[in-house]
Amino acid sequence: MSYEDQWRTNEEQLLRETCSLGELLEQIKGLFSPLLIRDRAWDGLVKCAGALPPTLAAFPLWLGFPLNESQEGTELCVSLLGGTKSAAFFENRRRAEDADPATASIAFLLGETGPKDSPLRRVVGDRVLLEYDVDSGSRHGPQNPRISLYPIRPTLAGDHADGRLQDLGVALDAMTSAVGWEPNAVERRQVERAYLALNPDARIGGISALPSSGGGIGLTTLGFVKARDVTAFLERAGWPWQTQIVASILSRLDHRRALDGVHLGVQFAVGADGVGPALELHIFSQNRMYEHQGWFKDKLYWSSLMDGICREGFAVPEKLSELAKWSSGAKPLFGRSGPFVVLQRIHHFKFVLTEERIHQVKGHVFLLMCCAPQSGKSTG
Repeated sequence: MSYEDQWRTNEEQLLRETCSLGELLEQIKGLFSPLLIRDRAWDGLVKCAGALPPTLAAFPLWLGFPLNESQEGTELCVSLLGGTKSAAFFENRRRAEDADPATASIAFLLGETGPKDSPLRRVVGDRVLLEYDVDSGSRHGPQNPRISLYPIRPTLAGDHADGRLQDLGVALDAMTSAVGWEPNAVERRQVERAYLALNPDARIGGISALPSSGGGIGLTTLGFVKARDVTAFLERAGWPWQTQIVASILSRLDHRRALDGVHLGVQFAVGADGVGPALELHIFSQNRMYEHQGWFKDKLYWSSLMDGICREGFAVPEKLSELAKWSSGAKPLFGRSGPFVVLQRIHHFKFVLTEERIHQVKGHVFLLMCCAPQSGKSTG
């Protein structure tokens, strides 16, 4: 079965399984230790996902949660691929009388990335990512999500080859048009400055905007290997805080060999005044084995990093222990519509820095629900 046939089959079974992503999350709540996502936070996730289609689980979705003492800041991130039932859901909802601005923005980007000869699709592919910051105390459904485009790996590399700035401009034009912002030449130059500060081995991995914020482009930069690569980039890009806090975090982990086999990323907002002070430091596994054996089989490659995070006191040991148990690869789930396989793995860790201190340390995990292979004839 081809990849396209597989995800179509997954989407169809998920539509038979339940009416919303919220109901689906409620069904799999038992997969998560309450140490990782407490009941109130889980209720917030279910409310947030209640207005979203269950077909979103046919593709990897992210859940993020705090691993330090903080109890706030649960995240839900979902992927929309062109041509899927999930994409059609947003495109159809845009035509409703009560369609919200975020839905219009999402549908606009899906329309721009749809044609195979689209300039935007050449730069970012046909995927749109939605990131929901979940307020566990909210009584409402999903708030406006942060909308992200994920450039195809070589298109916005830091080698600054001919055409790279034009490709960046294509993505920025699409994003600002989608969220209804007026073009801002000063902000554009600041984003270009941040891009030009990258070294040749790094790249822009994400371009985002929050429609309700009124302005400011989010940039995710990836591909750093050494701490000095990160701090040098932040200095060149004009990050307004001292880089010692970043250097300290990474040097402490590096001292414990916790950064062996990882690569680093940073995320910040860029406005007309330059790079904003809030910073997210991302740590990803550099292991490539899962590319050949399945992306859910890399559990052991996080052991050194989690051990270092624990020993440095960056996270609650019991939470890290539960996270290690959770990332087991694949689990069977018997739903109303038939059997599923739930694929689970750690995706990355994130240090959220505010006012030159660590505000949160978060774990981000992948979930993907696939129809389980069935042998023999149906018994109807």
